[in-house]
Amino acid sequence: MNTREQQIAQGLCDWFVENCRTLPFRETKDAYCIWISEIMAQQTRISALIPYYERFIAQFPTVEALAQADEDAVLKAWQGLGYYSRARNLHKAARIIVEQYGGRLPADQKALLALPGIGAYTAGAILSIAYEQCVPAIDGNALRVFSRLEANDADIAKPQTQKYWMTHVARMMPAGKASIFTQAVMELGALICLPTSPRCGECPMQTLCQALATDQVERLPVKQPPKPPREEPRLIALIRTGNRILMRKRTEKLLHNLWEFPGFPDEQTLWMQLEQWGFVVCTHTVGQRAQHVFSHIIWQMQGMECEVPDAPAPPGYRWVTRTELESLATPTALQVYVKQILKQ
Repeated sequence: MNTREQQIAQGLCDWFVENCRTLPFRETKDAYCIWISEIMAQQTRISALIPYYERFIAQFPTVEALAQADEDAVLKAWQGLGYYSRARNLHKAARIIVEQYGGRLPADQKALLALPGIGAYTAGAILSIAYEQCVPAIDGNALRVFSRLEANDADIAKPQTQKYWMTHVARMMPAGKASIFTQAVMELGALICLPTSPRCGECPMQTLCQALATDQVERLPVKQPPKPPREEPRLIALIRTGNRILMRKRTEKLLHNLWEFPGFPDEQTLWMQLEQWGFVVCTHTVGQRAQHVFSHIIWQMQGMECEVPDAPAPPGYRWVTRTELESLATPTALQVYVKQILKQ
């Protein structure tokens, strides 16, 4: 580590100790709690995830409790955070940790990377924050901070750029202060070194930042823009008989194992399916429109309420009462329709 790198590391650590936010997962060295918080933080703002984190830890306080839980209970506890594969992977990984590691997250990078849902960033966060190992946690925040500090215009979306920063930051991490250093980088990226309108005047790194010195802060980091999400029309069929509504557990990769109402690309497909199921529609009403944006797709939804006579549920579906609906894990995308049913 050269003198400049020492100054950056020391400055970050000193700033963090004096200015860090008080967060529930910063009050523990429990690797389990740190793991849960990091997985939640991957697609969710810290301020938004805190109540979810506190409820999740209260319900599943240990790896063993999470491993023993039913998947539906885990998905229900995760409801509202989205990207449900994170919850499913947490559940799978917890069972492996109990079976193979006695309920303790391994303090080994290779072992962590072998667990479902744990990549290089999460492994680095666990190892550095919980176990004080000098293994960097390189995410978008870290890439932005260091690209600006060094005025580096390599595309941060490219694996070779990320590999470069892994090596660079690992060399910079101070022994015995890996936890503080990692969290300092996270905090600086979250509060000061923002993607747009960064607060350079408040930054502890301003005298060391080469992007600031060369007027490149707004230009960096360089990143190839993602493809825009495609739009998909989706008819949400609220098919009822008496006080029960037809639902199924999704088998598709997107929103896997969450409960949903039947969905169709258009009205014609809905009527054809109802006929194949042998349902005679007594009444139908066009319902609410709604939109939900995923990372790669936008659902343009139209509700359709249908009343049918009592009949067995088709294969793969079941009739659900309002009380049962309240306890099922359902996608955030469909909450407008869930609330509609629960109000009736």
